[in-house]
Amino acid sequence: MAAPKDYYKILEISETADAATIKAAYRKLARKYHPDVSGKTSEERFKDINEAHEVLSNPKKRQEYDRLRRSFANRKARSQGPGYQRVSHEWDGFDVGDFGSIFDDLFSGSGSTRTQQRPKPETPEETLVVTLEQVASGATVPITVSQIRPCATCHGADPNCSRCGGLGQTMEPQGFEVKVPPGVEDGTVLRVGSHARLKIQVAPHPRFHRQHNDLVGKLMVAVPVAACGGQVTVSPLVGESVALTIPPHTNQGKVLRLRGMGLPDRSGATQGDLLLEVTLRFPEPFTAEDDRLYEELKALHLESGGDVHAPR
Repeated sequence: MAAPKDYYKILEISETADAATIKAAYRKLARKYHPDVSGKTSEERFKDINEAHEVLSNPKKRQEYDRLRRSFANRKARSQGPGYQRVSHEWDGFDVGDFGSIFDDLFSGSGSTRTQQRPKPETPEETLVVTLEQVASGATVPITVSQIRPCATCHGADPNCSRCGGLGQTMEPQGFEVKVPPGVEDGTVLRVGSHARLKIQVAPHPRFHRQHNDLVGKLMVAVPVAACGGQVTVSPLVGESVALTIPPHTNQGKVLRLRGMGLPDRSGATQGDLLLEVTLRFPEPFTAEDDRLYEELKALHLESGGDVHAPR
C-alpha cells in the first residue's frame, strides 16, 4: 500500500497551520505553478496543490486525513499481519472523507472473520480541477476514479484474503472520459459511471477572475494613451487578440467592457463580458524629454490633487 500524499508538505505548511495559512499558501502556490505561468511541466504539481487544498481546507476531511496518516504510520511501524504489504487499496487522489469507514476496519485489524459487519460502500466524490479556458470552451478530460469493486481474488468469501484484507472489497482504478460542459460553475457535481461523482473546482487564473459569467481583469495603459486616447491590443481568455479603443481622458480605475468575451452560461444562450479595469502606467524608459514635457503639462494646471476618497 502506498503511503498517503503529504498534503502539508505539498502546501509548504506545518501540520498546525490554521485555515488562513492554508488559504494563503494555496493561493500563492496555485498562481506560481499554474500551467499558464510555469508551463506543462508543472501540471502534476498544480494538481497536487489543488488536491491538498481540497482536503486541508475542509475541517472534516482534514481530521479524517490526519487520522489516516497516523494510522498508516502506526501500521507501518508495527509491520505485522500476514500479507499486509500486498493489500490493494489506492490512497492517492481520492476523497479520503468518503472512504473513512473502509479504512477504519482495515487499520483497526477488524474484518478478521467473515461474519463481521462490513462497511457499506458510499458513492465516492472526488475533485476535478479545471481551468478557466476549459470552462470557456468545454473540454473532454480523461480521468481515473477509484471505485469500490468486489475482491477479484476471494469474491468476499475468504476472511484471510491478503488482497482485500478480509473486507471482500478493494478500491480499483477505472478510467473515464468526462465531458466538462462550457460555463460549468465551481462546486458543480458531475456523476461519473455508476459509483462516483466529480466535484468541479475551477483553478485560479493568473490574469482573470470570474464574476458570474463575466471575466474581470486589470488593463495596463500608458499615461499618454489614457490622456489622448488610442488603441491597445488585448489578449482575451480564449481566441485571438483584439484591438480595444481607449477613450481620451481615461482615468485610473475606469472599467472598459468587451461584450461577449466572457464565459457562456450553462444553457449556451448568453455570453458574459470581459471587464477590464484601467491601471495607468508611465512610459518606460522615462526620458529627460518626458520629464520636460510633463513639467510643462503640470505648469498648465493649477489642480495638484490630494483629495481623499473612500475605497470603492
